[in-house]
Amino acid sequence: MNQLKALRKERNISQADIARELGIKPAAVSKYETGRVPLSEDSIVRLCELFGVSADTLLGLPQPGASASEKNSSMLSKVMGQIYPASLTMEDYLCTLLNTIARQKKQMDQTIRNLHMCGIPTATIARVTAASEDEILKLL
Repeated sequence: MNQLKALRKERNISQADIARELGIKPAAVSKYETGRVPLSEDSIVRLCELFGVSADTLLGLPQPGASASEKNSSMLSKVMGQIYPASLTMEDYLCTLLNTIARQKKQMDQTIRNLHMCGIPTATIARVTAASEDEILKLL
């Protein structure tokens, strides 16, 4: 997770101050701090300038000179923290992800059927949805 909150508190800067500096709402700063929303490249650059730190420091990446095992362990935990919340097990997260994909597939299939019922040619549906014409014909 990024070090935005720690750096902000260390320097006694409010979320409102950061929001003003970045031209965003204070609620967005909170989302940046908790990792719910990733920092944009522009925000990283501006925050590094504001705090006088490197991007590695802001993002909580291992510093040069750290041992390889420290870097790997640190990076793995940070990456996993970005991918799924620590409050979930990996199995629960993967099940949720697969269910989401299945729901989206069902919605896409229904959209394809609806387009076909509206008289849209199969070739056009295939181009728009990135589905092959054979896959579309199986749905119909």
